[in-house]
Amino acid sequence: MPENIDKEKIKKQFLPKAVLLAQTDEAAAAIPVKNMFDDMIPIWKFPFRIGRESRVEIDEHGHIVVKERFKHGIKSVPTNDIYLIDFGERLQISRDHMQIDEEDGHYYLIDDGSKCGSGVNEARIGADSQLERIEIKDGDTIVLGTEKSPYRYTFIVFSGEDAQRA
Repeated sequence: MPENIDKEKIKKQFLPKAVLLAQTDEAAAAIPVKNMFDDMIPIWKFPFRIGRESRVEIDEHGHIVVKERFKHGIKSVPTNDIYLIDFGERLQISRDHMQIDEEDGHYYLIDDGSKCGSGVNEARIGADSQLERIEIKDGDTIVLGTEKSPYRYTFIVFSGEDAQRA
């Protein structure tokens, strides 16, 4: 094996910058099957955009099936990094719901004009709130939708120190 291979640098590339860890069964079920983790959404880059999958249909067995994203014979460019599946009768997640951004080591949740808004711990942003952006920290609870929404995730940040321990 060549001596100039930096194993630590390679290892860091496999560690996401942050994850959203589902707090409820509904939040875990909303994560698309093609995601490689059952109850986590890895965040590899910022800004990270989250929205609702609107291209779904119910098959003859009552299962939700996600349709391919084609437009006029070519694949359309996604506007979100992940599309969650909202199973509720009253939709909580908007098509372009929110984004998480990083600036100078600080993280922010930004509402993208969602109808039901979002929450960070007890604070509300978007919808009827005056806030459209709020700082988030490691361990905060993020809620997509109203206060009663089941789509709850814990924001977990992997600092440079965490990456070195990986």
